Amino acid sequence: MNFKKLLEDNFNYLHNMRVPEYTLYKKWTDLNTDKNLKWYNKNQKQISYIKDNIWKPKELNDYKNLNLVVIPCDNPTLLLNWRILRVLTHSAVWKSSPGRMARFIVAHKEINNDLFGFGFKEPELKYLGVISMGSDFIGIGGRDKYIGWTTDDKLKRGMLKHTAMGSSISPTQPLGYNYLGGKLISLMVCSDIVENTWNSKYKEKLVGITTTSLYGGYSQYTRLNYWRKCKTSEGKINLEPTEDVYEKLKIWFKEKYPEIYTKSQKGSHPKPRLLGLIYKELGVRPPINNAPRGVYWCSLYDNTNNFLNRTDEELGKKKFDNKVNILTDLWKEKYAKKRIEKMKDNFKPEILFYDKLIDNTWEDVKKHYLKDIGR
Repeated sequence: MNFKKLLEDNFNYLHNMRVPEYTLYKKWTDLNTDKNLKWYNKNQKQISYIKDNIWKPKELNDYKNLNLVVIPCDNPTLLLNWRILRVLTHSAVWKSSPGRMARFIVAHKEINNDLFGFGFKEPELKYLGVISMGSDFIGIGGRDKYIGWTTDDKLKRGMLKHTAMGSSISPTQPLGYNYLGGKLISLMVCSDIVENTWNSKYKEKLVGITTTSLYGGYSQYTRLNYWRKCKTSEGKINLEPTEDVYEKLKIWFKEKYPEIYTKSQKGSHPKPRLLGLIYKELGVRPPINNAPRGVYWCSLYDNTNNFLNRTDEELGKKKFDNKVNILTDLWKEKYAKKRIEKMKDNFKPEILFYDKLIDNTWEDVKKHYLKDIGR
């Protein structure tokens, strides 16, 4: 096989796509790889259960009755549920990354009727979204300028370990579109449950959180309490091949250079490292993907920035009350209420679930899902 031509043809095809189409195409090819098809088929029963239990309102004002819980995913069942929700309700591809990580499911907890007459009521979860927190970006200009950070502060002084990155912050649908549910899940990233869970896993106290929008400067974080927009990233990053092509290239490189391949997989960010070696070997320069992203920063303390840039040695007071119920009430009053007043004639009650990406043609996938990318 001519691997150089395979890679160049893949790049040429992707480079002519607009960002929403590129996002969907990457997801379609990713879900239909042998590895992910095997995972999907193995977990059909649980996938159906999750799909059936995504929160759907019966009336426009049902959001007022939401009783939020943020659940740390600390066992195999919860981690599977998290993965199903992340993979099949989010438009972007998901890959587990090395380094620090904590995952959470956000849900509505309702109490069922006492079916057995013994006074017991079984709680039932209706899924609202997912969160993943990971190791923070080493460098991202707008945030670093706002904090007043130097490379020395971040790495040599270890202050980067006091922050985290919200890598997946995603609502389910129809919550997201109809009620600005993305803002709700974004607020839950700042919640005491997330903060305390992170602090219980890692010794460096969490004082601030970074995230970026999926694409573009306008996003669910725009004009959202406690999230400050920093300068938008340039978005000039190397285009990556689709997962099916990457898997073929990986197998080829591993067989040809087993020792170099093994070495490339050690440490953080193994995929970009391996791709760099493949590009060099094949003499291919990847095209630049011009997709700027909004950069957002959340300070958990009044003097978070001064603590991180080492102007202050001690942390001050918490910047805001981050209990789950307080943040939920803020979302209901400030965001969901105003949104639903405008949505009466445009309400979309259907869930968005990407199971139809499996074993369907690209043309069928585009017809079914392209309109919903970014919803």
